[in-house]
This record gives sequence, C-alpha cells and structure tokens, in this order.
Amino acid sequence: MTIGPPGERSESWADDASAVVDGSPSESEQRLQTIFHHSNDAIFLIDPQADRFLEANPKASQMLGYSHEELLTTVAVSAIHPHDLSAFQAFGRTVLQEGHGWTNELSCMTKLGETVPAEISAAVVALEGRQCIISMVRDITERKQAQAATERLAEIGELAAMIVHEVRSPLTTILMGLESFREMPLPDRAQRRLSLALEEADRLKQLLNEILQYAREPVLAPLPFELVAFAQQLKDHLSTLPMAQGRSLVLKSDLPEAWILGDVDKLKQVFINLIRNACEAVAPGDRVTWHIAPAQNPNGLTVTIHNGGDPIPPAVLAKMGHPFFTTKPGGNGLGLAIVKRIVEAHGGALTIESTAEAGTTVCVVLPRRERDISGQDLSSDTEENLC
Repeated sequence: MTIGPPGERSESWADDASAVVDGSPSESEQRLQTIFHHSNDAIFLIDPQADRFLEANPKASQMLGYSHEELLTTVAVSAIHPHDLSAFQAFGRTVLQEGHGWTNELSCMTKLGETVPAEISAAVVALEGRQCIISMVRDITERKQAQAATERLAEIGELAAMIVHEVRSPLTTILMGLESFREMPLPDRAQRRLSLALEEADRLKQLLNEILQYAREPVLAPLPFELVAFAQQLKDHLSTLPMAQGRSLVLKSDLPEAWILGDVDKLKQVFINLIRNACEAVAPGDRVTWHIAPAQNPNGLTVTIHNGGDPIPPAVLAKMGHPFFTTKPGGNGLGLAIVKRIVEAHGGALTIESTAEAGTTVCVVLPRRERDISGQDLSSDTEENLC
C-alpha cells in the first residue's frame, strides 16, 4: 500500500454503485445508498494508492469527529492509524493480495486525538479500473471495556480463592482448639465467651466458603430430572426446618411433570436459599407459595416463590443479587449472588418483583426438557433466550 498525500475527491462511490453490485444501476444505487447512509458501522471507500478516502458515510464522520468534506479532502487514511501504522499497512497489503480481510487489532484516532479500538472488515472493489478498498469499521470500545472488566474479575476471583485457602487453614486449627475447651470445666463467663467465639468462627468459615464459591465459575453436573417431584421432596424437608416453623409452605404446579436438565445439588441450594429468604420475610402464620408453571417461551419453565410481608424498597430491589449487598443483620450478601450465578449457569434467569399490593415474587426461569417414553430428549436448543 502506497502512503502519499491526499488528493482531490473523485466522483461519489454511490454514483458508481452499478460497478460494485450486480443489477440495474438505479436499484443497486438505491440499495447501496440505504445501507451506506443508515449503517451503524462506519463505512469508507478508500483509494490505497493515494492514501485517501473516496467516500465515507455519516457514521464515519460521527465516529472520527471529522466532517464529510474533511474526510474526503484533507484527511489521509494513514492519519487515522498513527499508533499502529505498520500493522495498518500490513493489513492493507493482505486485503489487496487476498481480496478481503478482517482485524480487531487496529485502532482509529479521532479529530480530538482520542483512540478508538476498532473491528475492521475490508474487501477489494474495482472502481474505474482502480483497485479500491471498501472498509466497514466498528467501534468496539464497550466490548474492550467489558473484556477488561471480565479479566479483572477473573483476577480478583483468583486472588479471593488464594486468600480463602490461606485463611481457612489457620481457622480450622483455631476451631479445633476452641472445640477442645468444651471438654474443660469453665466458669459461666468463660463458657459464654467460648460459645461466642465458636459461633463467630463458624460464621467466618461459612463466609469463606461462600466467597470461594462465588469466586469460582459454577461447575455443573447436569442430569435430566423431574422438577415437580424434586420440589415436593424438598418442600417436605424444608417444612421441618426451623426457618419454616409456623409458616405455611405451599407447593403448586400447573404441570403434572416438569423435566429439566440440571445439577440437582446446585438447584437444591438455589431453592433452599430462596425459600429461606421468603420465610424470613413473613411472620409466623403467613404463607409462602412455591409455584411451577410453563414459561411464556414454550422451551422454558418458571418457578416462582411468593411471600407477603413488607415490600422491598425499589432502591434495595435494584441492588439485590449484587455481591456483599445485604439488609440482613449478620448477612454477607453472597447467598442471592450465588443463586443468580447458578441459575444463569443453567441457561436460566432470575428476577425479583415486590409491591405492597402483590408482595414479593422471585421468578426463576429454566430451560425445559421434554421426554418421550424411552427417556430421549425432544427439546430444542436450551440455549435459546427463555425470557
């Protein structure tokens, strides 16, 4: 690719649309102009020998901050890529040799000197006997920021796991030492202090376990199982626990069977956590309802857990599910965050709604799995959006 001073503008690319797209000139021109002017990506027509733009769409001007006239008369193509000029030239040579190319390793400099990471697709087109390049450029700033945030979270997760492992070993030794004191005759005051120390050590151990669980991506061992029978067994078990004492736990299902593909132990953790939260939110004598029904999408199932009691304020509702956010005395805010990650790992979604009139409803949407008599899966792709 030759890099030289920008020349004078030639006739518009749209005027020569018939040379690029087959069909009658008027139809081709109309189609190209519509795509060109309304594309969400910047589109350039480039003369690589003259190092100049022959045409640019409105998105190109918006992304780079130059007017249409500036791009076509005063701005060299190479001036848009000053930080990676060698890579830009190599990419141009590849496109000219192979007829097309793609890269996400170049950046563009705007008129204000800001750097915009870009994804570029390019192809060679013939225009008036010249080899030109049509290039579509997408601003991937948000994608890069999301990627960097994900990498930072992964690093934080690894650091958290390392810290948890380092703390758990001495904590286990401390717990063993405290437990040994239980066998010794102690004054009442010392016994109370020992009990408090053991309770706090157990709480710290649980916190460390939850931090470790949240820091790691959920690893599922999915098996097909029937959700209604699973829920009935779990409901019978939960009804005997202290958290449900005095509360009425009601299970309803609009389906005789509801098959899903999931990790039984992890989904058990999900529903124990959600039902515990619901029971803690209502007074003795109140009811908590667990309801299984088809989702709006035929490939999904909804499992809702509803309770009355005071509504959750909107400001609090917006933060629920965020790690370390809690309104419970002694809570750590990881329970619901872990629940959300487990549900999403199953290809599902979790939402919470709360009003004074309707109470609070937690909705878990999971992919549905149909079974025939032989037990074979008849469902369509469970990765489809279920909401």
